[in-house]
Amino acid sequence: MKEMKKDINLVPPLKWVGGKRKIIDIILSATNKIETPFTYYEPFFGGGAIFFSLYSKGLLNNAHLNDVVPQVVHFYNVLGERNARDVLKIEAKKIEKRFNNLNKDVAKRKKEYIKFREDFNDSWESFNSATNSESRAKLAAQFLALNKIGFNGMFRVNSKGRFNIPMGSPVEKKLFDEGNIDAVGDALSKVNFTCDDYSNVKPFKGSVSKNNLIFLDPPYIPNSKTANFTDYSVEGFNKDSHIKLSNDFSKLIENDNNNVIFTNNFNNISVDLFVDKNKTNKRLNAYKFNITKTISAKNSGRGNTEELLISTFPIQHERLKKFSF
Repeated sequence: MKEMKKDINLVPPLKWVGGKRKIIDIILSATNKIETPFTYYEPFFGGGAIFFSLYSKGLLNNAHLNDVVPQVVHFYNVLGERNARDVLKIEAKKIEKRFNNLNKDVAKRKKEYIKFREDFNDSWESFNSATNSESRAKLAAQFLALNKIGFNGMFRVNSKGRFNIPMGSPVEKKLFDEGNIDAVGDALSKVNFTCDDYSNVKPFKGSVSKNNLIFLDPPYIPNSKTANFTDYSVEGFNKDSHIKLSNDFSKLIENDNNNVIFTNNFNNISVDLFVDKNKTNKRLNAYKFNITKTISAKNSGRGNTEELLISTFPIQHERLKKFSF
């Protein structure tokens, strides 16, 4: 990775359910325990709030990022290519104007959104490595628009892999901030970004740099019995996936060189799989903290909730409450 810039305050370009902007202060306090700059690993990237914050502070000398959702990874890779990003910005501005002009006609805007969504799905199905740079950039611009215009920034596909989120609130939308998206693209141009199952990438496959921070933010284990496991991709991430991750996590933290931070909902299942299972590991530190959720598919899913944070080193922060196990 090339030399990092400092204090540029990057903002994640996507609106993301479960994004980690509200725990950035906790993660930044944790980096006091790690020699900087360090190599950063994030196998479940999503909205990328933690990476963008660490990059902004000049704490990284390298980063290995991954997400299982190809549409998401494609978007970030386009941002990392300057010429493609310029095409994306032009196309996104056209889309922004197109939908903002329909604010007063909700029915027409909804009809236009459905057509736009299906056009994106059709284009994505025909997308391949031979697709030219301009078409790739326009596809990424469409994805950005669906993220901002769709309901609550959610990403979900059906069994055929087609994006199926309905339209969100019919208000004026700004799809991107030009200065921020250029700075985000500059950051992404310096990293290794893959699209694979977490188990096939570092740090779960192959050795990692000695001076490191590994941040694990998998789809959350639901708190209620009626809730469904988060399912962004066609393959899904169900209970068996969490059990497998639990086993992989146990192996990961056995290595004394790995600095790991893990987050999830605080409930009996997550504590059983990721805390109690590893109670003999002296490096393990388990905390719970309150967080306010503002993005959810249902209003009942918003409000204050407790989350779990596990680390292989002690973290002192006023929001964290350590619990015994």
